[in-house]
Amino acid sequence: MSRKVTIHDISTESGTSPSTVSRVLTGSAVVSEDKRKAVEEAIRKLNYRPSHIARSLKTRTTQSIGLLLNDITNPFYSAVARGAEDEANRHNFSLILCNTNEEAARELQYLHLLEDKQVDGIILGPTGKNISPVQDLAYRHPIVQIDRYLDSVEASIVKVDNEGGAYAATRLLIEKGHQRIAVLRWGKQITTMKERYEGYERALVEAGLPVDPALVVDVPALDIAQTMDMVRSVMTRPDRPTAVFALNNQIGSAAIGVIHQLRLQIPEDVALIVFDDLDYFTLIRPSISAVSQPAFEIGVQAVRLLMRQAQARGAPHSAEQIILPTELVIRESV
Repeated sequence: MSRKVTIHDISTESGTSPSTVSRVLTGSAVVSEDKRKAVEEAIRKLNYRPSHIARSLKTRTTQSIGLLLNDITNPFYSAVARGAEDEANRHNFSLILCNTNEEAARELQYLHLLEDKQVDGIILGPTGKNISPVQDLAYRHPIVQIDRYLDSVEASIVKVDNEGGAYAATRLLIEKGHQRIAVLRWGKQITTMKERYEGYERALVEAGLPVDPALVVDVPALDIAQTMDMVRSVMTRPDRPTAVFALNNQIGSAAIGVIHQLRLQIPEDVALIVFDDLDYFTLIRPSISAVSQPAFEIGVQAVRLLMRQAQARGAPHSAEQIILPTELVIRESV
């Protein structure tokens, strides 16, 4: 069996000191470009692989981050994960991805698992049903909430301007002459849905239009068939809405399917805007207007914020909030 390559071997091969090799490996201090290149070349030549166990014992860090997402099949969360992974890798951190599937029990199981693995921090899109366990964990570990958040939990947040994005979308439909605008949402207690609905409501009130409860449709989470049934019931009324605003991309996709099944024309029979853009919205005809979210950047900012807090572990720090802007992308559906 071949002997394991050590830092001293890298030092000899590169002609640098062991402390220089250590600084290159950890990124803990500035090293001249020539020395850094010499060390990196020696690492490649000797096929050196650092011991993460030894490093974690010495530095008290596992260089790992837990990422809990609600539904990894949703393109929005996939983009968030890509952003988080890219930023984590840039700092030589690994990402442990957990899919909660909107299940509180699974979320709690993953939170315990990540704590047992001694990750350096957790990025969480909460289900909203484990408030006390999340708060307890936030006292002991750095936590950053993304997209949605728990109001009562003292932890940092990275999200978008949900209220402003929804206001702009509803305002556009009103400017196009629509007065009966249906809003499709799920989980009205979830902060993203609450804020988006507030934007919708504010635009109606400012325009002097009534907020009609019959046009507020609450659909089940992660159940496309039931969602389509509920949208169909709204769109087959004698006084059906002339416009639809879907508060996430999954609901929006279901609405598109129902509208096509009913052989309604977009936007002639019904206009449509979806909160959260998808690539295929640009490919179908007519193309679909959407409120675009910087999903990749949410992941990047969450990792940066978490790492700042992890590096200051033990020192007092206040919960931070980063609010990223949205963009209303106007296409053929309005």
